[in-house]
Amino acid sequence: MHGTIQVPFRRPGQHGKDQPRARRPGSGAATPTEPTRGGANLAGVGRGATNGAVAGTGSSHAVDGARKPDGSVRASAHSRAAVRAALWGGLALAAGAGVALSGISLAGACLLAVLVLASAVAGWQLGDVGRAALQDEIEGRSSELNRALAELKLAQAETVKRLSMAVEYRDEDTGAHIERIGNLSALLAEQIGMDAEFCMQLKLAAPLHDVGKVAIPDAILLKPGPLTPEERAIVETHAEEGYRILRGSSSAILELASHIALGHQEKWDGSGYPRGLAGEAIPIESRIVAVADVFDALTSDRVYRKAFSVEKALDMMRRERGRHFDPVLLDAFMEVIETAGPDARGHAGDDPAALAERTLEVYGAALERGDAETAEGAIATAIEDGISPTMLHGEVIAPALRRMRELRGAGALDGERERLTQSITRRVLATLSRYMTGGREPSREKVLVAGLQGDEHSLELQMIHDQLAAAGYATTLDTELPLERLQAAVDSRCADAVVLGAISAGVSNEVGDAIKELRTSNPGIPVVLGGIAAGGELPDVRAEARVLERIDEAVEAVSELLAQRARAGSR
Repeated sequence: MHGTIQVPFRRPGQHGKDQPRARRPGSGAATPTEPTRGGANLAGVGRGATNGAVAGTGSSHAVDGARKPDGSVRASAHSRAAVRAALWGGLALAAGAGVALSGISLAGACLLAVLVLASAVAGWQLGDVGRAALQDEIEGRSSELNRALAELKLAQAETVKRLSMAVEYRDEDTGAHIERIGNLSALLAEQIGMDAEFCMQLKLAAPLHDVGKVAIPDAILLKPGPLTPEERAIVETHAEEGYRILRGSSSAILELASHIALGHQEKWDGSGYPRGLAGEAIPIESRIVAVADVFDALTSDRVYRKAFSVEKALDMMRRERGRHFDPVLLDAFMEVIETAGPDARGHAGDDPAALAERTLEVYGAALERGDAETAEGAIATAIEDGISPTMLHGEVIAPALRRMRELRGAGALDGERERLTQSITRRVLATLSRYMTGGREPSREKVLVAGLQGDEHSLELQMIHDQLAAAGYATTLDTELPLERLQAAVDSRCADAVVLGAISAGVSNEVGDAIKELRTSNPGIPVVLGGIAAGGELPDVRAEARVLERIDEAVEAVSELLAQRARAGSR
């Protein structure tokens, strides 16, 4: 990733290999697996899908450009230095020849040489100042550009959601359908060994497979009876229409979705539409979504028929193995259904811990390379899968931040990229905070959440604050509180409890003294220390306060201490 040390968050994912997407002239309208209105059509995984990797991944996702090797940079610098040395050497020789020819005395020649040398040094220093100023300006502009790009990528992730909603509004059934397509497609991609990031992007992109149906009149799309040949021809334009809507986006997810929209009606034997592609010429993402789309269409009620049972639908799909569907993909899908059982259509059988682990893998890798769109998408997908924001704080975001600091310590993360990762994390936390606390009025005690002056772990403190606010506490966040102002801050805010952020080993004794003074004037006030959970060291003042071991324990700790204080006061 951009030439840095890559620290794995989980097992390495297995990537598919790109296959050419040559167009094959398609002819003949094969009998569809079922007579749906533009129902899923797709064909399979390449025959070379071994060791869990599948041939034929789409070209639209996650291909980083190569960076210029450090060796070439050094060679270029040495070349420039050699040119400068040659230039100064030539000037010196010319000056010596001029002195010899002009007959100037030795003293005059030495004086002239000193003046020339002084002028050269002055010019060199002025040039260095100018170069440094120019470099600072370039770095400043680069920082602004990176921040703008991060915000743009987050906006693109939101666009994907909005486009999916546009399809959902056409009819009530489609809304649930597109969510199930995303779930089933991601499960199938995992089954064949695609990497976690591809699976996450596919889950977001797959719901847009039928976005082209917005161009189909309701009279045709919702017609309860059989379609005429002319009406079916109109329905079949939705694949090209969807591609036209989505293509050319700078968003990797939307670009992936454009290939899905175009290719999900193709068939393994080349009898599909719109372009009659066959076999591995059909992009892998389209082949995956086609299997999921047909299964969900068969097992869903339609205006013109009732849903088939899962067993009947699978039997119908088996008969299309090697014709409509890629045989390898269809076999893998049967394993998915066998494993998921009754939860297959709803994707409800996933273990939250496993979901959090996969999210960490995708989110952490995206954060490391500064990919805001993928990072935001990973968190949004986890929320949709039922992972709580508190669990995301403790199992995904906090571990990812720790890994970024490890990379910085190893010299694999420069200052600019570290600032970008922090900017992305702030945006993610802001989104989660709105989700957690939106419209909720505080109804419990007042809690001061304070980061001591110089604390570099304000993001962990933000998570603690948001968890307490979501639990109903009236919270105040101060990320730059001087230690000597702790007492005054507690008094001015009438705090019933205090949570302090990361504490370095060097000020542990001073913090202990400040807590003792605080308790002298506020007897029994609960104090919670972030400790390792908030990115700091394990403090020596544990006897004076409760220390968090995990960042998602803040609410439990504060509630328990306040309850103890209330019981003590009632005696």
